Amino acid sequence: MSMKTLVVIAHSAETRNCVRDALKSLGSRRSQEIRVEELASLGELPATLTKLPASGILLEVAASIKATQHDKEATHHLMELYPFAKFKLVGKEVMIFGKARSLGEFVHQCARFKPRTIRRETRETKHFAVYLSAEDTFEDAEQSVTINISQSGCFVYSIRQWSVGDRVWLRFLGNDFAICGTVFSWQPWGNNKLIPGIGIKLDVETVWP
Repeated sequence: MSMKTLVVIAHSAETRNCVRDALKSLGSRRSQEIRVEELASLGELPATLTKLPASGILLEVAASIKATQHDKEATHHLMELYPFAKFKLVGKEVMIFGKARSLGEFVHQCARFKPRTIRRETRETKHFAVYLSAEDTFEDAEQSVTINISQSGCFVYSIRQWSVGDRVWLRFLGNDFAICGTVFSWQPWGNNKLIPGIGIKLDVETVWP
C-alpha cells in the first residue's frame, strides 16, 4: 500500500479531525494509505512544505478568508505546485470548491501526483521595475514589476496570458542586465483577491540588484 501526505489547513481542530477521518476512510477504501498534516493557519504552509513531501493541499474557506494579506501573497504561488482545493465542512460532509467536484475526486488527483517539497529559501517582498518578454529580443516586452524575489525565482506582475512551462526573459530598467527562466505558475487577471502575474523559476540562482 503506497502512502500519500495531504496538508489540511483549518482553524478549528474539530474541523481538521473531520477532514482527516474522511480522507483516511477514502484511502482505506482505495487501498491507499493517506497521511494528514494538519495546520491551523495558512502562514504555516511554506515552512511545512520545505520539509514534508506532500501530494496535495486542502484549505478551509474560512481559514483562507481570515488569513493576512501577507500570508496570502506568500503562499498563493504554492497552490500552483500541488493539487489544491478549498473546502467547507457542512455537518460531517467535506464540500470541495475547485477543479475537483468531490473529496474523492480530489484524492484521486493527489494519488497521481508525485510527492514533492519546496526549496528552503528566503522570499522577499521587493519591487524592481523590469521588462518582461516571451522572447530574448524584448521586441514586445511588457513593462512590469517584481512582487517578490528569491535567489532561484520571482513573482512578476503581468496581465498577459501565460502557460506553465513558457520560457520568459526579464531585463532591469536602466541597464542591459537580463535573466531568463521558466513559468511555473500563472495567476490570470480578474481575481480581485490575488495579484495577476507569473511565478518564474530562474535558470541560475541570481543576486538581485
